[in-house]
Amino acid sequence: MHANYRQVIEKAHQSHQQNRNPSEITSEDTTLARLYSYGFRLHVIGTFHATRIALNECPTTSQLGKAYRQRGVETLEDLASQSMEPVPTDFQAVITSLHRYHRGVLRVLESLQAELAIAPSQTLRTIQDRFRQIIESISGECGIHLTQDTHAPEQAGFVVPGLGITIVPLVYGEHHSWNLAWLAGDERNVPTHRHENGVEIHLGYEPTHGMTVLGNRRAKVDEGYAMPIPPQTDHGWVNTTDQVHHVPFIFGSLQHAGWGVFLDVEPSTKSVDTLQQVERDSPAFGQMVYLEREISRAAQLTSCWRKTLIPYTVTHRGGSGGLELSLTRANQNGFSYPASGFRALSISRGTAEIDIEGITRNATQHDHFGVPAGLRCTVRQVGDAPLVVLDALIRGHGTSDSGHR
Repeated sequence: MHANYRQVIEKAHQSHQQNRNPSEITSEDTTLARLYSYGFRLHVIGTFHATRIALNECPTTSQLGKAYRQRGVETLEDLASQSMEPVPTDFQAVITSLHRYHRGVLRVLESLQAELAIAPSQTLRTIQDRFRQIIESISGECGIHLTQDTHAPEQAGFVVPGLGITIVPLVYGEHHSWNLAWLAGDERNVPTHRHENGVEIHLGYEPTHGMTVLGNRRAKVDEGYAMPIPPQTDHGWVNTTDQVHHVPFIFGSLQHAGWGVFLDVEPSTKSVDTLQQVERDSPAFGQMVYLEREISRAAQLTSCWRKTLIPYTVTHRGGSGGLELSLTRANQNGFSYPASGFRALSISRGTAEIDIEGITRNATQHDHFGVPAGLRCTVRQVGDAPLVVLDALIRGHGTSDSGHR
């Protein structure tokens, strides 16, 4: 347990002992509680979901063991449900949000340990150990939780019904999320589908050789890309080689939330082969960005620089909100982001020192993290390699440039 985590959990305990008196809770405590809460939040389709599925598939025969199992499973359901609630921006983040996450994960671990004491099982012990490892990857950190788009951690993902692909959650705000479609299993493509109220941006990093689908068109893609996808628009990816190609993606909606990626999904019955094939630079794909060209161009600069790659208006329809993707070149002097809505960030090149309200941690290429709404974040280049960072907000018409929580 990191000293920062212990500090804020002790503050929550003291507050509850004093009838939830918030007088001793500082702004630093609130910041830490918010950061840790967002770390737990992403497991709505991560380990809170996957551990419950694993437990349901693990047999138990002892009646008392079944009671402990039920307690653990019900708590995991409660934790997943809590992950759909907004994270408070004041002292309530300490005494409600993080306090409940902490007590919930302890209850799960205690239930599994009690069942193991009654009926030892290697399968159950493996499930318990993996759950503990994932939780400690959050509570053992300074508060800035890093995730990677390089692999699919065991017992930490979600298989999308109707599509069969594994989704790995990376960063989860209230209304948008950064995820990875892991395509190294039986399914090597992203089957064509659409979202009724969700907007999306697919990201592709080289090497990439395949066919991307948008609407009733398909296009050959051999370079890194970022493809914006409005609601009610068919989209997908077809790998045309034997080489595995994973698809990181950003999903959002102001009509439900970032977790809508696992419920707002309608598979398409159309065969990709029936779609008209066009050039990547055709009007049908006019909003798609040559992502790695943009990253390489930014890396050649020496001063701080920022560019909006995809404005929110490209994907915004009705009340869905729109995703805004931007690129930042930060040097050793550092770049400070506006204290705006929840921001999801991805290190594209180099190594960064992240500073969120005085809480610091280094991150490198493929690392992802979130900055809660209203908090100041500065990234600084560490070492000689140029630092390039992607970030995503969700915005709606009538909202300020700061974006939504």
